[in-house]
Amino acid sequence: MFNNSNYIQVTGGFLALGFTLLQVIDWLFKKFEIDSLYFNIILIVLFVSFFGTILYYFLKNKKRKKSNKSISKKSKIKMGINIGLTVLVLLLFLYFFKKINKNDQLINQELPKIVKLFDKGNILQVFKMTNQLYELNPDNELIKNYYDKSRKYAKLDLNKEGVEIQIKYRGDDFFQSIGYSPLDSFAVPNSWNSYQLKLIDEDYSYLFENLFNGETVDDHSYDLPEENSQIIENHIVMPGRSISTFRIYGRNTGEINISTFSISKNEVSNSEYQKFVNDGGYENPTFWDFPLKIGDKLYEFKETVSTFKGKFGKNGPANWSYGKFPNGLDNHPVSGISWFEARAYAKYKNQELPNMHQWSYAAKAYTNILDQDVMKNGNFNSDFTKPVNSNAGSLSEINNIGGNVKEWLINKSGNNKDKFTAAGGSYLEPTYQFIGQNFQNPNDRSLGNGIRLVKNLSNDYNTDLDNYSISQRVYRELDDEPGISNEMFEYYKSQFDYPKKDLNVKTNIINSPNDIYTIESFSMEPAYSSEEKLSGFIIYSSKNLKKPNPVIVFPHAGSLRQNNVEIIPPRLIRTFSYLLDEGYAIIYPIYSGLYNRSRNNECDDDVEYCRKSSLIRKGKDYKTVIDYLETRNDFNFNNLSYYGSSMGANYSNWMLAIDGRVKSAFLLVGGVNTSPQAKEIDQHNYTRRIKTPIFHIVGKLDPVVSYEKAFLPWKKIIGTPKKDLRLIEMEGVGHYVPRDTIYAYHKNWIEKYSSE
Repeated sequence: MFNNSNYIQVTGGFLALGFTLLQVIDWLFKKFEIDSLYFNIILIVLFVSFFGTILYYFLKNKKRKKSNKSISKKSKIKMGINIGLTVLVLLLFLYFFKKINKNDQLINQELPKIVKLFDKGNILQVFKMTNQLYELNPDNELIKNYYDKSRKYAKLDLNKEGVEIQIKYRGDDFFQSIGYSPLDSFAVPNSWNSYQLKLIDEDYSYLFENLFNGETVDDHSYDLPEENSQIIENHIVMPGRSISTFRIYGRNTGEINISTFSISKNEVSNSEYQKFVNDGGYENPTFWDFPLKIGDKLYEFKETVSTFKGKFGKNGPANWSYGKFPNGLDNHPVSGISWFEARAYAKYKNQELPNMHQWSYAAKAYTNILDQDVMKNGNFNSDFTKPVNSNAGSLSEINNIGGNVKEWLINKSGNNKDKFTAAGGSYLEPTYQFIGQNFQNPNDRSLGNGIRLVKNLSNDYNTDLDNYSISQRVYRELDDEPGISNEMFEYYKSQFDYPKKDLNVKTNIINSPNDIYTIESFSMEPAYSSEEKLSGFIIYSSKNLKKPNPVIVFPHAGSLRQNNVEIIPPRLIRTFSYLLDEGYAIIYPIYSGLYNRSRNNECDDDVEYCRKSSLIRKGKDYKTVIDYLETRNDFNFNNLSYYGSSMGANYSNWMLAIDGRVKSAFLLVGGVNTSPQAKEIDQHNYTRRIKTPIFHIVGKLDPVVSYEKAFLPWKKIIGTPKKDLRLIEMEGVGHYVPRDTIYAYHKNWIEKYSSE
């Protein structure tokens, strides 16, 4: 007989056995990635078995109850329990069925998308997708694999606890909280410029961008203001940090520790400066540093200040009348002032003029790419100033950091240390002055001169940064440079020659992100005495049946700061997939002094020798690799081409001149070095001798390789015949050429000069 008690026992047994069995099966299927079809079959078998058993006993029990029509209260309760258990079993089966089919959907729909995005080099999107999926499916090995490939760990070191840390990935609209300090590390996308950090300390927030392309890109270390720091109204706090690279013309610095400071959101306005004038600022010697010796000249108070007059003989900026600013310009920046006046006003406000490192920090000159939007939207090439609170040329809430008026800095400059620096460019100047520095006499009162102030917020302020002197960069007019004879050039070029020898190349097939591409590593003895091997990578499509056309690459300046060579192949695949998929091979040598290959130690003793020696080693590496490629019968050597971006484009001035075996070159954001150089390696002498067909794309707003100072001189002297020279000079573009522009021209240019 099948009574209620039997029913409960059967149902309970099915619940216990079924749940345990399904959990074990679920684990096994995930562990060994078994097709979910079989899991569904097991579910259906168990489900049918249970309800078959229940149905059998239900019909049997119904027949028995025909003779007993009355149902007791106790039986009704047990019947309710029976129905509840049956529903529970049903829900259990539905749960597992939905779960496994959700995994099916994940594998069948999401994973193919992830794989495709990864193969295209969209690491950021892969990270975003796998980051979410991994939390829901931590046991899915495929998800974990792509999550591991698309992430790296960022480090964070703060001088305060309890600071909220938020992150926003590129393309997202909102920040999301990832915890509070101390937070040692956190996962971020393994791609360049992929996220922003926001630190919230009480009611004040700090925004940081991930812009570096080097090994230490994700080592975040900041000093926030001291607890008792008084933040001035309309000032932006810049947390203290160590910065290894500055990219402003006219200076060359190593790692700099910058103490916490604040910088005024706006330039000093006419109305603000008027208060200084009205309060007798020009008559009070306490605001002035006189007597002051600058260079060979001694400046005295009365003698110097007496020259600081506006129109009609009253003290004030050069464009003021009767000691008052022009009508209607109260909220416009004060202009037409000397360094002495800017310094006096800073002391009047109990603040300071920025040093070059503080200003550069605020202007993000420590990044590889200055914000070209500043130059595009700044008040340059104009007849008038804009209000100080206008967001023209703004950056990180700092208005007019580029354009409007150029801002006096505290640092001396010039080769005789008799000048001072003004940064950011003015409304009267072209856009590229944003990244240039004007070396001006301290009593210069040009209309473009203005003021922005800073305030130290740290107890360990580094005064050495105020005393740092900026050496003046010398540019030459290469058109006027006398050329050298062909005989002399051949002599200079012979520095890169070496006796031919057996290369003894060792190659190895290394793991590839997928089976679409083959990755080879190679190593050989360099053409000079060295304990280090000349090494590199070769990548080509595994599915291409023809001889690939080889493209030899000279890397950009990021290779100077990176040591991890394992990151190179994935990045090459992402960068050059548009060529690899069309049957090209990418040849990527690791030249002397780049990546993990050591720099010359001679630099400390003889800088000129170091530069020359380093260049010659790179040139010999370049030629040696071409020697090796010439021996590869599996490559179409007759179609060898050159690719160089930024530093790679700059080095093409030497490489294409010392070896003419490449059939074409494709360059991005390059130019020629117009600074004085040792005559044996003076770049322009090599540039003039290049005959290689060249396609060169540049941005007119390039803050790193100046369009005016580097590209235009290159354009005038390049030796390539005009019929083989194609130039694109892009408006509104800086040091980053859009990828679709590269895709549109690169392959076609190679094909134009291919033999087949």
